[in-house]
Amino acid sequence: MTERSLLRSAILIFWTLFWGLSVVDKVIPDVQFLWVGKDFFALFIKFFASLGLKDPLFATFALAGVSGLEAINFALYLTALLSLRKGDETLTDGWFFRAILSSVALFSLFSIADQVFGDRFQLLEHGLFWLVLIASWIAFKRAPSDDSGPVSWSPTSTGRRVLFAGGVLTAMTAASIWNFSEETFQQASAPVTGEEVVEGIYKFDFPFLADKRVWETTVNTFMADHPDLKVRYIYTGPSELNTKKKTHLLLYVFTEAQ
Repeated sequence: MTERSLLRSAILIFWTLFWGLSVVDKVIPDVQFLWVGKDFFALFIKFFASLGLKDPLFATFALAGVSGLEAINFALYLTALLSLRKGDETLTDGWFFRAILSSVALFSLFSIADQVFGDRFQLLEHGLFWLVLIASWIAFKRAPSDDSGPVSWSPTSTGRRVLFAGGVLTAMTAASIWNFSEETFQQASAPVTGEEVVEGIYKFDFPFLADKRVWETTVNTFMADHPDLKVRYIYTGPSELNTKKKTHLLLYVFTEAQ
């Protein structure tokens, strides 16, 4: 494989996986084994509610439309990748241009939505992706010519040492992550035990990966374990206390005697 085909294949594979996994993230929104999805429906509900549009139909249609456009992007990149595998560069360039144009349009739409909904962090992220798409197009078109010859895969003595060191570090990291997962993944569904910080006020420190099911299970378990108490108010800690943002939550339950 030449440098040109290798670089172009890498670009197409990246964007094909990017949009394909983005569609999967819409299909599997919750936390699953080896998958941490994002609840886009709840996010869209919040966005439209901030505009006074509280009917879930708005979020449903918007999410369906975005998912459809992302699926189109995935199909365009996949078609370009298959065309490259067949060796038809003219067809590959045509499909890749359509894919880049569609992606740029979609990220432009996202940026407009970020302005409307006031999400400046997402605006920065989508703006960076817009620039990365343009850079991908330039790299794809300016890839080295086939005159450079095939890429040599035979490593030198230094290359072999680097590969060995990288393999050892990768194995150690994988073993550490696997061990951490075995010890902590059950926390993603187990109820959290509360700590009484002030008389009648209990604090629940939710762990990494805890989702809305853990929240519901925790409250139900607490009420079952304390039949003599009545839950008067539930308060989530402010963002300053939730230091881990999306992966962490402090919950305070205010109770009174029955």
